[in-house]
Formats: sequence, structure tokens, C-alpha cells
Amino acid sequence: MADLVTLPPETLGGVIDTVPFSRRFQLIPDVFGRMDSLLGQAGIFFAGPQTALYRVDGDDMEIRIGVPLPKPLPGFQMFDVDAARALHIRHHGAFDTLPRIYQALTAEVEARDLTRTGWAREVYRFMAKDASLNICDVYMDVAQT
Repeated sequence: MADLVTLPPETLGGVIDTVPFSRRFQLIPDVFGRMDSLLGQAGIFFAGPQTALYRVDGDDMEIRIGVPLPKPLPGFQMFDVDAARALHIRHHGAFDTLPRIYQALTAEVEARDLTRTGWAREVYRFMAKDASLNICDVYMDVAQT
């Protein structure tokens, strides 16, 4: 069962892109690769958890991947993430099973008579070669109907 939480506003720096929704699984790794490259070029060894935001608009998906930055850095696109109410599930394991989490969140939206309002967010808490150790907090922005 998902928890209903309030997420605070935050400012992140990273990569913003739009990809065809039908090709998202093939293209999302490239966006993450660009983010990793930016971090490496900036000499950043740790910047808090990476956050990925996803929003579908017609046939396209907007992707924003960022980390908390104390100030703008060359190459990073700064973006604000508004405060939001969201359904939350903590996922343990391989990231290729995340679609099941989105199915569960969508079912919760319907069961609780909520409406999706914007972003889906993934906050990567722990990432390892052994995918069974991965931890990702998944959020779906919602409002009461």
C-alpha cells in the first residue's frame, strides 16, 4: 500500500530532455549517462540522491534528472520542483521492475479517488552492481478529486 506524503519544494541541477514516450526505455539510459558525465566533468563525487522526474505530454515524455546543487554550475540546467502531495512506494531491487510500482501507484490513485497532477519521481537512495540491493523511492503527484 502506498503512503500519501507531502514533498517539499527543491531546486535541482542536471539534465532536461524530452523523448518519444514509445522509446523511453531505450533513451532514458542516455539521459542518465549525460547526467553522470556532467557530474564527472564538474568533479562532483557526491551530491545527494539523484532524482528523476517524468511527465507524459501526448506522445512525449519530459525527463528531468538532477541533484541538489548549492549554486549553478556550468553545463547543469537548474530547475525548481514544486512542493506536492504524492503517493509513495519504496522499491527494493532491480530497476527494470519499476513498471510494477507504477501499476500499483495507478491502482492506488483510483482506489483513493485521487487525480494525478504532474510528475512521477524516482529518488535513487542506493544503487549497486548487485541490483537486489537497489533502493528507489517512487512518487506520483496527486490531488483529491
